[in-house]
Amino acid sequence: MDGTLVDSERAMLEVWDRSAREMGYAFSREIMMSTIGVTYADTIRIMREAYPDAPHDEIRSETSAKFRAMREGGLIEARPGALETLGAVRGMGLKIGLCTSTRMSSAKVTLESVGIIGFIDAAVFGDDVERGKPDPEPYLLAASRLGADPRECFAVEDSPSGARSALSAGMTVAFVPDMIPVPDDVAERATLLESITQIIPLLQR
Repeated sequence: MDGTLVDSERAMLEVWDRSAREMGYAFSREIMMSTIGVTYADTIRIMREAYPDAPHDEIRSETSAKFRAMREGGLIEARPGALETLGAVRGMGLKIGLCTSTRMSSAKVTLESVGIIGFIDAAVFGDDVERGKPDPEPYLLAASRLGADPRECFAVEDSPSGARSALSAGMTVAFVPDMIPVPDDVAERATLLESITQIIPLLQR
């Protein structure tokens, strides 16, 4: 969802950095970027390992409040081409699943705010699984909820952890970079695209 369908990752990192600094902490950009595509629980674990003395729950609570304000103000939008692509995929008669590391309570509101939720046939959220991305569990559960064989699923990702999750689940994967360049192990196994709209001709083959 974040970074693939919704242009939310930059906003989240911005308000997270601002919230931390307001509480007297400065997190490295590298560490913060390493949490893209992973669950809330894994994010907190990564941050506590890197900064054991910081009040991470309080910082994330303030971050969430700031992000909600941005979303309510209409500042969080769908990624370019996302709605067009979802409409085209729906027109092909294909089922659409959502597999996100974001918790359900936040993800559903975001999906509704940008007009995407109506396209989704089945969803897996970060709090639906015990092992988040890059473990294959999220994508295997998504395929199950769609009633599909993972080997017949086409996953679109913008994060290395998400791509590795889908690849490990046996899916065909397209990688559309947003904030993180494609790593070698993903580049060797996924189709690299510049825009999500480029999946339309791939699915029409």
